[in-house]
Amino acid sequence: MKGSNLFHYFLAVLTGFLVAGVILLLNTNDPGIPIKIVPAPTPLPIKVYLSGDIENPGVYLLPVDSRMEDLINLSEIKIPPESDINLASKLYDGQHVHISLNDSGLRTNIITITDSELININEADMKELMLLPGIGETKANEIIMYRETYGYFDTIEDILNVPGIGDATFNQLRDKIATNSLD
Repeated sequence: MKGSNLFHYFLAVLTGFLVAGVILLLNTNDPGIPIKIVPAPTPLPIKVYLSGDIENPGVYLLPVDSRMEDLINLSEIKIPPESDINLASKLYDGQHVHISLNDSGLRTNIITITDSELININEADMKELMLLPGIGETKANEIIMYRETYGYFDTIEDILNVPGIGDATFNQLRDKIATNSLD
């Protein structure tokens, strides 16, 4: 009987390996189908409209995450060192930058303008944010702090990531805010 039990165990193990082999064979991919490797998408350039008292006004294509300095260099504007232009300010798609001259002839201010009556949550200061329904001083400060910590909002829905802003507040804001992003 001892030999008979050993034979049954051996037969059960052999059957298990055979079943596992068949399952493995049935579940393997066809080696004739090549794997496609798709490159990462290239980010689209942003478009910034430059106007004002300059020689080369127009729409400029810049890489995402460009700064004012990049726009100034591309447009070949000569900015005097005493001007108050923030060369480190980040640009975004659809932005309108207007450079004007003051009384002494120096280019000194940049005005960002959106194409509508919407408040751009990427550029608005505390006073402008407080014009929005449901946004007081505390929430306006939270929006600015969030923007400074995490960068510009890509979509208007990203404002939901700001502490203190939920669906009810967002529903009041949705038709009054913009981000001027690519999406």
